[in-house]
This record gives sequence, C-alpha cells and structure tokens, in this order.
Amino acid sequence: MNNLDDVDAMKKLDPSGVLESTGMFADQCQQAWSEASKLKFPAEYDHIYNVVVCGMGGSRFTPRTIKELFRDRIKEPYEIIEEYTLPSYVDKDTLVILSSFSGTTEEIISCGQEAIKRGAKITAVVKGGKVAELLKSQNAPGYIFDPKYNPCGQPRIGGGYLLMGHAGLLKALGLLDLSDAEVESAIEFARTFGSSLKADVRSDKNQAKQLANTLLDTHPFIVTSEFLRGFGNGFANQINETAKMISDSRHIPELNHHMMEGLKRPKSLHQNGLFLSILSELYSDVTKKRFRITKEVVEKQNVKSLEISLTGPSKLAQVLEAYTLSGYTTFYMAMRYDTDPVAIPWVDYFKTQLAK
Repeated sequence: MNNLDDVDAMKKLDPSGVLESTGMFADQCQQAWSEASKLKFPAEYDHIYNVVVCGMGGSRFTPRTIKELFRDRIKEPYEIIEEYTLPSYVDKDTLVILSSFSGTTEEIISCGQEAIKRGAKITAVVKGGKVAELLKSQNAPGYIFDPKYNPCGQPRIGGGYLLMGHAGLLKALGLLDLSDAEVESAIEFARTFGSSLKADVRSDKNQAKQLANTLLDTHPFIVTSEFLRGFGNGFANQINETAKMISDSRHIPELNHHMMEGLKRPKSLHQNGLFLSILSELYSDVTKKRFRITKEVVEKQNVKSLEISLTGPSKLAQVLEAYTLSGYTTFYMAMRYDTDPVAIPWVDYFKTQLAK
C-alpha cells in the first residue's frame, strides 16, 4: 500500500493486532516495572558475583539494551549468552536469568537445565512454558508475566515486558539502583511521544511514517553508540522480522576502525545503502564528534545518510522513545510492503525443519 494514512487498509493487513500492541508499549513497560521491581528473593540470592542472561531474538536485544543502558550502574558483571551452553565460569555464585517471552525457546531451556546442574541460582523473565516449569521445579523466584498489553502475541512486539522486566528484576535483586520516579518519568515521556506516531496522525506530521517511507528498499545500517547500542541491535531485529527487510546494527567507535573502508564496494551500496545515525545530546563529546566526522566520510563515498535526534530528558527516556519510534516505523514499513507484520514464515520453516 502507498497511503499510510489509510487506517482501514492497514487494519486489513494486520489481522493479529500488531498496531494495537505497538501502541501499548508504554503500558507494557509500566506493568513490567511495577510487577518485577517488587519481587522478593530469598537470602541466598544476596551472594551473586556475576550475572548471565540467556536469550534469543526479541528476548535477547531487550536485556542487551538494559546492559548497555545501565553499564555504569549494574553492580556485577553482566553477560548476554545466545547459545545452548553456559560459560565455564558459571557456578553457585552466578545468577542465570532465563529470558524467553514464550518460555519455549530451546536454547534457553538447555541453558536453564545446565545452570541447575551446576548449582547456579536461576530466575527468569518469561510468560510461561517450559522455562516457567524449570523455575517451579527449583522453587526459584522469577518474573512470570501476563502479557495483557500485547494482544498480537509476538515477543518482539511485547518488548516492554522483557525490557522493563529485566530492569525491575535487577532492581529487586539489589543489582541496580533505579527509582520509581525515574522510570515513571521516562514511561510518561514515551507515552506522550507515541501519541504523535499513531495511525490516525497524518504522514506530514508523523515521524514514524516519514521514516518508514525513507527506509523503504534500502539496506540500513543502524548506527548507535554508548547507552543506545542495545537499542540499535533491537531496531535491526525489528526491521528484519516485522518489515521483512535486511538491516545491520553498527556502533561508534568500533565502526570507525574498519567499516568506513568497506563503503567502496559493492556498487549497489551506493544505490541502496543508508547510514541511519541515532543521535543524542546525552552522548559524550568525543562520541558526538565521531558521529559528525563519520557522516562526512560516509557522504564523501556517495553513501546516503540520515540522522534521527532523540529528545528524551534522560537516557532511559531516550531508550523508550527510540523503541516507540522503531516499533511504529517497522509496522508502517510492513504496510508499505503489503506484508502481515506478525508473520515470520522462514523462522517458522527453520524451526519445523530443525525439529525433524
């Protein structure tokens, strides 16, 4: 469809209610924080010396976002695992967090079983399924949520549960100092910002619709830095799954050490490539300078660039602002491609073949 202001046509392409779920992101965050941050853990959870989070896809980029956002505030080493097995150092002093929206992700179940064998402390952010059963078998506490604000059911569209569920869990464990006031202010900012991106807001006043049209038929490189690095990974994931279009997540300063030399080839990059830089006044001065010079280098090599500046009053507010924008943008991209945004036929095919 060419007209993103035709709300009725969009609803026909969206039978599962992705648009409705996208509009509930702030509600997901509010529910998850208010519930997870109030969990009570037994005394043995006071003796934790490292944290390992096991997650895949939409249940991975959310804890990674928390890791990057609060890297200067999380009190113990915090690693994301995206494998079937745990690192060798995991032992009785390790907290293993099983992150799985559905609770049926086989890699996460495998890690959970291994964690139990090693005597590690376990918890989870999960809707239910086998992961929840593992918790119950060990009488282990965790955040088992009811995703009432995600009617479409897709994990990546219910990211608020995983995102603020992890933050709340760390708060409850005493591993992250984060006040209710800071969280509520950030959520309220995201809620107000999201109202400007809704389907009934016309394209000429809707940043998400404009960005969706710009990204169409490009190969975007989502460029972030510092506290937004986890979000960059999440945005790329959403473009892949929701819009069914290729994308990559890159970050400064790492890309300055190699990637800029790769912009000469292939020639198609000069037609389809797009550097989408996510800017923030909360970046350090040296990072801001790197973004400016990177833009210059990219454009000198005839690769298109685009900048999005976040305006939230805090780092957490800007992360929630960014996810609000990316959620709506990728939904509108799916609409432009006449694609059901919830369908993931190739992921489903792969899982079916793997199960044989």
